[in-house]
Amino acid sequence: MAERIQDILAGQKAAAVEAGNLRAAKGLRNLQLQVARLQARGFFTQEPVDVVEKVTPAKPEKPLIVVQFSEEARTGLENEGYRVYTLTGQSIKDLREARKPFWSTWHEGYDFEALPSRLSEVAFNPEKLFLPNSNRKTLSEQEALIAKFSEGLSKGKNRIPGVEAVMGEAPDYVELAFTHLQETGDRLFGEKYGYNYARTKTPTGGSYVGRVGRFDAGYGLDVHNGDRGRGRDSVFAAPLVVPAKA
Repeated sequence: MAERIQDILAGQKAAAVEAGNLRAAKGLRNLQLQVARLQARGFFTQEPVDVVEKVTPAKPEKPLIVVQFSEEARTGLENEGYRVYTLTGQSIKDLREARKPFWSTWHEGYDFEALPSRLSEVAFNPEKLFLPNSNRKTLSEQEALIAKFSEGLSKGKNRIPGVEAVMGEAPDYVELAFTHLQETGDRLFGEKYGYNYARTKTPTGGSYVGRVGRFDAGYGLDVHNGDRGRGRDSVFAAPLVVPAKA
């Protein structure tokens, strides 16, 4: 290695002398002397060592565990007109980056955009998406209506065992809307549904929580928000039926 360096320096020094640049030639000579000193001290005696990058084996990803309905519950739900879908833990950000059509853009970069949907089967009745007269109510009032609706699922002649109704998070309704569109061509929260919104329990800042709706064929799905303590004409309670907690 030292010999190769000396050869390079010698060639450069000769070129400098030929060009009349004695100052550069002197500097290159000094470099040659420094290389010679280092060589004498053993700096160039070691053989080159191959550098092998240490690669830590990637840990195998844990399989996603999706909570499912029992066969009895699934049959009961389908007999009552419910559609059953699987939510897969996708966030609003994931779906936006997958180029799903969103009307709204204000939420880009907000923490709640990274909140994943639940890993669970969910069911809803597309003909009864919203609870009757559940608009113009506060968040807590709408949650109480859903709790009452949940109690009704487990009682009476057509009771469905092992299920409960909940108010979902914003990503639950977002993934559900896109999944239903893909499966049926029907836009939840679209023209058929009066372009209304489902209230969610997802905090978006201060006293505000998210709402999902107004799924326009041209512009896409809207993710909006509003004060949890105020009701609006267009914001309803939309229960999601999920497997009951043990």
